[in-house]
Amino acid sequence: MNRHFSSLAILMLLSACAVRGGPDLDQSTIPAAPDAWAARPDLQVTANGPGQPSAFTQNGWVREFGDARLTDAIGEAFANNRNLQSVLAQLRAARAAMRVSRADLFPRIDLSGSATDAENSATVYNGELAASWEVDIWGRNLSLARAGNADTRAAAADYAAARQALAAAVTQAWYDRSAAGISLDLATDDLDRRKDTRRITDARFRAGLASRLDVRLAQVAVSNSEDRLEAAKRTARNAARALEVLTGRYPSGDATGANDLIALNALPSLAAPVSVLAGRPDLIAAEARVDAAGLRATDARHAMFPQLTLQFNATTQSGRIGDLFDPGTYIDAITGGLLQPLFRGGALLAEAERQGEQARSALFTYAQLALTAFQEVEDRIDAEATLERQVTATATAAEEARTAVGLTRSRYINGRSTIFDLINAQTTAIAAETRAIEARRARIENRVNLHLAMGDEPLPAGPLQLAAGSQ
Repeated sequence: MNRHFSSLAILMLLSACAVRGGPDLDQSTIPAAPDAWAARPDLQVTANGPGQPSAFTQNGWVREFGDARLTDAIGEAFANNRNLQSVLAQLRAARAAMRVSRADLFPRIDLSGSATDAENSATVYNGELAASWEVDIWGRNLSLARAGNADTRAAAADYAAARQALAAAVTQAWYDRSAAGISLDLATDDLDRRKDTRRITDARFRAGLASRLDVRLAQVAVSNSEDRLEAAKRTARNAARALEVLTGRYPSGDATGANDLIALNALPSLAAPVSVLAGRPDLIAAEARVDAAGLRATDARHAMFPQLTLQFNATTQSGRIGDLFDPGTYIDAITGGLLQPLFRGGALLAEAERQGEQARSALFTYAQLALTAFQEVEDRIDAEATLERQVTATATAAEEARTAVGLTRSRYINGRSTIFDLINAQTTAIAAETRAIEARRARIENRVNLHLAMGDEPLPAGPLQLAAGSQ
């Protein structure tokens, strides 16, 4: 007995000498969250825990747009979008893989049977019942099971991130379609203005008040406007198709978006930077992958420790097939074995080092994602103020340009302005009106991307809750 104990102690000592310890994960690589957002230090921030939205988004950020049809479109996308369904399938696969990783914590039991039917002899049935169980002395199997659980948490967070991204994409497509429709109406109105200019120029030409050059310039303006109108039609149809694909419908080009580009209210408050680290799904997934990588590194180190396996084998031989299923007919034996890896060509040590570096890589990836997340929020907050001023400036410019067109038209009819003045005024007007539409659309897009960067939930039912259930 003492001799066997001494041998076991020596094997354990050898294995311990071969292990260099776990991965040294430097937590200081993770950026510290500031108390406020640098782009808007005057903005009130609220510190919320994971899954606790600010008052601004507690019922989902989509309610900010006050459009029930948009909410329905997002719900349709959640139900029918193929990419989201693919991510959900990956989550279910991760859950199944987690159950596989837990299987090694339990014994394995197998039953096999065979029959021998020789000539002029009775049929002989052979049965074998075998069970084996690796005693998890060092927690190797438990580490793998926990790693599988961390992978599942990461997959659930990936699904949450995919839902948030899909809601943002649908909202942007919703207002892209609206902007395209407004631009189409603008192009139609511009064509009407250009045709009116051509009509006036033709009348002046017949009266001897305009040259043939004026007539040709007026026609060029009409043709350019017709070209702009066709491009606007194509853009509107493309925007409709993009929205339809996101919601899982055939891209027929018939979808309509919002009735108008809404005027957003100023931000009342935002969650504190630390809340982004705690609640943004892609960061939650990255953190879970750090856990999984660390646990696998632990398993790889413990692979150099002794492994104790208990085995149970029982056999039977009978002329009746029913005896194969009778436990009393089996002759059984229980054995135990201890395996200590001594030499594997450096494979075990190399695997431990590889898993350790994988853990470090996962940590650096998480740290970089955190920095990128802070950058995305800071960019969006900074753009909030500038876009608000741009919306005001472009709206003023568009209004003034429209007024200028009316004045120049009157002056042209009275012979106090040239065709060049009128065409230039009309060109300036449509450019200013187009820019005003784009500024309004860009502000909506920035607000949506801000919610996405913050990890805010689009609808009251959070994606992590839905991911936990079945669909």
